Amino acid sequence: MIQGPYGVLMTPFTEDGKVDYAAYEKELDFVSKSDIGGFFVCGTTGEFISLSPQENKEMLKFAMDFFGGKKKLLAGASSPNYQTTVDYMKYAASIGYETAVICPPYYFTMGAEDVGRYYERLADEDICDILLYRIPMFTNTIEIPIFERLLEKKRIVAMKDSSANMKQIAHEVDIINRKRPDFVLMSGTDDCLVPALVCGCKGSMTAFSVILPEINAKIYKLFYEGKITEANTLNQSYLKLLRLADSAMFPSGYKYIFSRRGFSMGSCQAEDRIKLESMKADIDNELKILGVI
Repeated sequence: MIQGPYGVLMTPFTEDGKVDYAAYEKELDFVSKSDIGGFFVCGTTGEFISLSPQENKEMLKFAMDFFGGKKKLLAGASSPNYQTTVDYMKYAASIGYETAVICPPYYFTMGAEDVGRYYERLADEDICDILLYRIPMFTNTIEIPIFERLLEKKRIVAMKDSSANMKQIAHEVDIINRKRPDFVLMSGTDDCLVPALVCGCKGSMTAFSVILPEINAKIYKLFYEGKITEANTLNQSYLKLLRLADSAMFPSGYKYIFSRRGFSMGSCQAEDRIKLESMKADIDNELKILGVI
């Protein structure tokens, strides 16, 4: 069962824009020694949209080969093209992934009903389990009536909600409890890990579970021990760092933070270097306060 903290792996690049597999292996080695239970490969923070289909497949294969079952892995399979998504799903399933994470199509966005039909069609392909990815920052949303309908598809087993909209999450939890208690709802933002858990989410899938795995793992430990106030205080301890990361062009702030922990990330495919430079001293100060550099 998908539950607890999952990390969203980042993609390091060389100076000429290629995937830096030596740096990627170092990242995987670091998180493999953490108490984070699973990882999302080729996600948003992993800049999957900047990679070719072949590069995405190579990333999926590299991570699966590295972990070899030691951690649970979820395969990013999002694309604006239906057949490319199906191809990702087939490839991921062929190399050992049980679940594909798929957001609604982007660029040519769909209306609510079409988003629902898109997921129903993918589920009917019966290739692997599907984790819905609600990320209204970049795609059309999965509206509540559509979400409720999609619970009828057994191949759709979970959803990552990256909206940070606690009202929406509360209604999703209520619908799950009424219609399908085995369905897994995951928070997609580090800002509200504890509020989402209190609300009924069964876990999270976030960048800081890669960047600061020891802190997020401790948040979960405290929560499971019933120490909700302590867990929430620890969650709030890095909110300023998150604000700084989010004020830069995504995901360059996150990659800089991880680089300060000793990991070569290279540049992002798109970044505002002037903005990022202006924030570095503040980011470094927050990392020192947290005691991680």
